[in-house]
Amino acid sequence: MNQNRNPPLQIGYVVSMAQGLQSFVYREVRELFAHGMIVHLFPTKVGRGPYEPDAGWPVHKLSLRALVLTHLRSLSANPGRYLEVMSEALLLGGLLDFAVAVFVSKTAEEERLRLIHCHFGDHKLFVGYFCGRLSDDPVSVTIHAYELYNNPNPRLFRKALKFVKAIVSVAEYNRAVLCEIYGVDPAKIHVVPMFADLPPTHGPRGHSGERIIILTVARLVEKKGHRTLLQALRRLPEKYEAWFVGSGPLDVARIAKLYGVSDRVRMLGRLDDSELQASYRAATIFCLPSETTRSGDREGIPVSLMEAMAYGLPVIATRHAGIPELVSEVLVDEGDPESLARGIDRLGRDPLLREELGRRNRELARRRFSSENVTRLKVLFEEWAL
Repeated sequence: MNQNRNPPLQIGYVVSMAQGLQSFVYREVRELFAHGMIVHLFPTKVGRGPYEPDAGWPVHKLSLRALVLTHLRSLSANPGRYLEVMSEALLLGGLLDFAVAVFVSKTAEEERLRLIHCHFGDHKLFVGYFCGRLSDDPVSVTIHAYELYNNPNPRLFRKALKFVKAIVSVAEYNRAVLCEIYGVDPAKIHVVPMFADLPPTHGPRGHSGERIIILTVARLVEKKGHRTLLQALRRLPEKYEAWFVGSGPLDVARIAKLYGVSDRVRMLGRLDDSELQASYRAATIFCLPSETTRSGDREGIPVSLMEAMAYGLPVIATRHAGIPELVSEVLVDEGDPESLARGIDRLGRDPLLREELGRRNRELARRRFSSENVTRLKVLFEEWAL
C-alpha cells in the first residue's frame, strides 16, 4: 500500500553571487537541503568565488531572453497588475528591481515555489517586494547590518519592510534598530543568528616566545577597523604580526607602510575555503576592531568572529553594534588603538589565557551558532509558506 508523503517545501532565495555565494549563505542553503527543503537560487549578480552552489542546486540565472519572455508572459497574464506595479517601481526608483522581479516571479510560479526569501534588505529585498506585489506570494527577508544605515533606497526599504510577511534579524541589536528607527512591529521580527561549521580541534597554538599572529578576516572597508588595528600594531613588540584576509577598496597595505609596520603585515587577499581554514589554524589571536564609520555604517554580528570562535581562537573585538551578544571578552572601545594594543598584548603574553578563552569560544559557538539555527529557520519558512 502506497503512503502519501508531503512533497518537500520549495522556496526561492534572492541572493548575490557576485563573487560566488557568501560563506554564510552557502552554509545556510546547504543545511536547508540537508533538512529536506529545496532552495532555488535567484542571483542578482553572478561571478566566480570560493563558495559555489553544489551540483544539483537549482540556480536561475537571468538572461536577456528570459527577461523579455517573462515580461511578455506577465503582461499578457495580468496587464493591470503588471502596469500598476511597474508604475510604482518607477515612482520609487526601483525600475531595475522590478525588471528582475518579473523574471523571479514568473519562474517561481512555474516552479511552484511557496515563499521568496531575500538575503539582505537592499536590492535583493526590493526584487522580493515587487515579486510579492506581482504574485501575492509570501516574501521574507534576512536583515544583516549595512542596509539599516546606508540603504541604497531608503524609501523603498521602509515600504518593503511593511510589506514582507516576516523579517529575520541576525542580532538582537538589529531588532532594536528595526523597531525604534523603522517602526517595525516586534512580532514580525525573528532573531536567528547565523552559524559556523565546527571544525575538528587541534593542539595548542604556540608558546610565549614565538611570534604572535593576529588574524583579521574581513572586507577591506572602514567599518572593519583595519586602520585602528595597524595603529595598535605600531605599539606592540616586534614579535607581533598582522595577517589580513579579504578584499575591498581600503588600501590597507598603504596604511601599514604609512604607519611603519609593513614589515609585520601580510596581505593574503581573498582565500578559498581550504586556505581560509589554514589561516584560522595558523593564527594566535583573532582581532576585529569594528567601528562606526563617518557615514554611520555599522556591523551586525560579523560571521568571521563566529568562525574564529569555532576554530577555538581567542578573540578581541570592540563594543560595537551586536558584537557584545557574541563576544564577552576581550572587548575594547571602538577607535581606541591604545586599548586595543593592551588587549592584544595581554593575550599575546599569556598562552594559558589564550587556550582558556579559545576553549570557551568554541563551546559558545557550538551552543549558540550551530546548524540548529537553520533548523529554527526551516520551521519558520514552513510557517510563512502556508
